[in-house]
Amino acid sequence: MSHRTVREPTEEEHKELKRMKRQEVGRVATRAHIILLSSRGYSAPQISEIHDVTGPMVYKWMDRFDEEGPSGLYDRDREGRPPKIDEEAEQEIERLIEGNPTEEGENATRWKTGRIAEYLDRELGVDVHPETVREALNRLDYSWTRPRRKLPSTSPEAYRERLDAIVQAVSRAGPDASVLARDETTIKRFPPLRRQWQPVGEQRPVMVPASNDDFTLHRILLVWDVGPYLRNDPRASLRKGTTKCTIQYLESLLRATTGQVLLVWDQAKWHTSEKVRKWLNKHDRIETHLLPAWSPDTNPMEDLWRELKEQVAACLERSLDTLLESAKQYLANLSGKQALRTAGLYVN
Repeated sequence: MSHRTVREPTEEEHKELKRMKRQEVGRVATRAHIILLSSRGYSAPQISEIHDVTGPMVYKWMDRFDEEGPSGLYDRDREGRPPKIDEEAEQEIERLIEGNPTEEGENATRWKTGRIAEYLDRELGVDVHPETVREALNRLDYSWTRPRRKLPSTSPEAYRERLDAIVQAVSRAGPDASVLARDETTIKRFPPLRRQWQPVGEQRPVMVPASNDDFTLHRILLVWDVGPYLRNDPRASLRKGTTKCTIQYLESLLRATTGQVLLVWDQAKWHTSEKVRKWLNKHDRIETHLLPAWSPDTNPMEDLWRELKEQVAACLERSLDTLLESAKQYLANLSGKQALRTAGLYVN
């Protein structure tokens, strides 16, 4: 698909553009590079990504070059001192950052320094380089970092009621009861890239596997029994959670225990399906308690999964079988106290 580029620079213009890119300071050098990239066939979207500016800004300097040549890339003469980012401009920058670009008519989902610089020029007459905007954002205590995902909100009352019910059930349990926390997690061959020590200026390459296969680990944390420990789920490495596998697990749990069983787990659909509810109604020795919805932090197993992935499934591509064995070995080596301490249930 064809895209618009600048007219072909003459030999003299090309030499001048290369000189401007090397010797001019700040935005003039950036504009010269924009024209050089366009003359080499780069599209406006590609250039805007390289220089953190908007598409319309790229086209503006392409138009200026087409009409005036390299001299058109310099700032126009202004009356008086060129405006800088003052308190008013900083307040406007902060307002923009706290809002959504679409609210200002921008076809974007996040503010980048080039887009902010263009907005300030258009709305306030403040012509500044994106780097100046970046410095202002640093002064305002903003940094270019990733956001975090937020789960749907839950009712505080329902959240507290569900947790209180679990605490009361555990407190009522007799001395022969077993209290279990159960959860599952998916581990993929594609390695999550976590921070690690590397030579300054170098990044260690991590090979991407041909296919991102995965497996699901199932484990139960025996919180209260003869001795607390981490026990392998009888069905420890399933491809995914299903109602059939859940019922098979519950049946194996009956065979492995003798007294009352209090089982705490999340609201996964294979835990709450109609078939599972019917099975539980026929077996009163197992009492299940659902954790609050959208609240993974309430399941003590989550901290165990996080530590496991940090130790054996980060930054290193392995075969699926090797990865599974490494995960099992990590869990098998945990003592009861270590497992509970990692899960935040044992403090001594």
